[in-house]
Amino acid sequence: MAKRVAGARWDQGPISSATEKVRFFGEKLAVYTTGTSPFHITLISPSERRMKNKPIAIAGLICVLAAAALAAETPEKPTSPEAAAITKQIPDYVKAYNSGDAKALAQYFSDDAEYTDENGEVTDGRSDIQQLLTDTFSENKGATLDMQADAVRPLGTDVFQARGQTTVTSPDGQKRSSGYTAIYTKKDGKWLISSLIESPMADPTPGNELSQLAWMIGTWKDRGGDYSVETKADWARGNNFITRNFKVSEGDDVILEGWQIIGWDPIQKRIRSWIFDSDGGYGQGTWSRDGNRWLVKETRVEPDGDESSSEQTLTYVDPDHCTYEAANRTHNGDPQPNIAKVDIDRVKTP
Repeated sequence: MAKRVAGARWDQGPISSATEKVRFFGEKLAVYTTGTSPFHITLISPSERRMKNKPIAIAGLICVLAAAALAAETPEKPTSPEAAAITKQIPDYVKAYNSGDAKALAQYFSDDAEYTDENGEVTDGRSDIQQLLTDTFSENKGATLDMQADAVRPLGTDVFQARGQTTVTSPDGQKRSSGYTAIYTKKDGKWLISSLIESPMADPTPGNELSQLAWMIGTWKDRGGDYSVETKADWARGNNFITRNFKVSEGDDVILEGWQIIGWDPIQKRIRSWIFDSDGGYGQGTWSRDGNRWLVKETRVEPDGDESSSEQTLTYVDPDHCTYEAANRTHNGDPQPNIAKVDIDRVKTP
């Protein structure tokens, strides 16, 4: 049970809208908002054009108790009563961990429990495990636990195996992730850990971090409207970047085209995007995830030097549908109207 908290990992999460182009069509000004949405188009009058839209290794034992599934993933399968009982322990365990309560945490182990840390060091018995936790919390006051469950399966009568991973965040913000295998046995009506083995985890690759956006791959089109707005997303060679091409058309005429690159920033530990349009505009965005929604904070520069910003929300609905909306929009510092929700559909290919 290692007496340290180190490493770094980010969980979570995508997409950025990017450039706004302005053109005249008769007596109206068409504003193209391109990027993550894929895009939304609104029309404004010439009089409005100045308003241009622009764990502690031991933390691993509790991962098995987590059952959080992302909305974009497949529905959770029914669990057995035994697995459900193990999972039900999580709120109290996390509360004890984040409170630094070694005695309460030790109660989740059997009297003869054996713990093996990432370095192969073994701690035997509940009392020694409690002392190890006490020392760990003393050295890392304020450390907090995050967790992800992978699988809980029966090995025999009243014996279950749990596999998963945890991330512990130290008081200074550093993170350390570990994999684990725990054996639970039922004694006197309680599920206790009789064996816990932790293993180091390789640092995630950019491709690992971007895998949550895999559902975007393909061709998408805005639903309805006077203009055809289409995007196509593909993995770049090596699967460490996603590239997106977009075009805005009126009838058979292509009015605007552009390119977007989505990648993982290893310094900021977050997903970022960069976008360029055919008229010379460019922009960049940073993404954060909340379940099946992605918030994209973006800034842009137009070919004439004007600057704009916005906060865009891309929401996954199902494999063939998503929605886009934007708020807190500015152009050269002046507030701009929000963009209402736009429905986006995947284009089926033969």
